[in-house]
Amino acid sequence: MPYVTSVERLAIKRGMKQGIEQGMQQGMQQGMQQGMQQGMQQGMQQGIKQGLEKGRLEGKIEEATTILMRLLVKRFGDFDEGIRRRLDMATLEQLDLWTDRILDASTVDAVFEGH
Repeated sequence: MPYVTSVERLAIKRGMKQGIEQGMQQGMQQGMQQGMQQGMQQGMQQGIKQGLEKGRLEGKIEEATTILMRLLVKRFGDFDEGIRRRLDMATLEQLDLWTDRILDASTVDAVFEGH
């Protein structure tokens, strides 16, 4: 069995300490890098999902606006720019309500009463 001197023991301890520190540092760097990649990927996925949802809603609003405009023209004839602006700023819920009202309204103003 070889004899280990105190100098050799000290060198071994230093080497082990340096190895542990280096391993921890590399592990932390790897962990941070993986965490950043995961965070970026999750952020991109969430952004895509939100973008698709917003696009779908905008498409529904555009479709509802087009339908209501066609119905208004068929029922009451051409309408002024103020009504066009009102339609462009409306929510989907408002457009649905106005589309339902067009069936019973006697004037174009009656469609938009209260809103």
